[in-house]
Amino acid sequence: MSNQDSSAYPLGYSAHEASRLEQQAAFLKELTEEVLKRAGLRPGMRVLDVGCGMGDVSLVAARLVGPTGSVVGVDRDPEGLDRARARAAAAQVTNVSFRQAELPQIGGSEKFDALIGRLVMIYFPDPAAGLRALLSHVVPGGIIAFQEPDLSRISTVPPIPSVSENVARLNLVFERCGFHPRIGVSLGQVFEAAGLTPSLLGATRMEQGGGGFCPTWLVTTVRSLGPAMVKTQVATEAEVDIETLDHRIRQEADAANALLLGPLMVGAWAVMPG
Repeated sequence: MSNQDSSAYPLGYSAHEASRLEQQAAFLKELTEEVLKRAGLRPGMRVLDVGCGMGDVSLVAARLVGPTGSVVGVDRDPEGLDRARARAAAAQVTNVSFRQAELPQIGGSEKFDALIGRLVMIYFPDPAAGLRALLSHVVPGGIIAFQEPDLSRISTVPPIPSVSENVARLNLVFERCGFHPRIGVSLGQVFEAAGLTPSLLGATRMEQGGGGFCPTWLVTTVRSLGPAMVKTQVATEAEVDIETLDHRIRQEADAANALLLGPLMVGAWAVMPG
């Protein structure tokens, strides 16, 4: 998800953050696609992707619904939407469009066969209320599918200090900004509070040792969160020491031959009553 208000999106809007989001999307793509398939996304559907950011989930959905279906991605960040349009054009995906709108009250009366989103409810002040507002855009019998994280589950086995302390910082800065870093494990309750009966699937990416992408994901996320960490008094720049963090994580992971686990990504899906 993207958001123009930096207080509502603590990771900021730098070129680094745009690059991080693209890398993160590739990291999570298979996990997200599995949730959408299990939810029942299929050819011919009209899909609404909320908090679409640079369009990663929209493009996955566009492929699943095929040329007889369509996807509308909505987000409040115009720069992210411009990137989404450019990426769709570069990939020659013609069944997807992007619109600027506030969340969760996106306006209009248009209804869709499916409502989807990833890393969206983590930023909603009241996730259940936000979901209820969005359900007005789903036809009876339509599909609702979201994927949200539990950032507290990022870890290593055995524990290594450079990961443990920065995962704690990451979670704390989200909490101090008023967000929900563990929303994934509450996603079933959110769906139920919105009047839905969800199915759930949890998954994570794992790597052995320090040679993979998990260290990159954590370091780039901590880098984007740096200003928010300082502002919320979670950590100083010197305490984080971002320029050496990647090396420290990889060195400690290799020395311990540690298993690295990314965030737990929880998918929930349900059918719209009526």
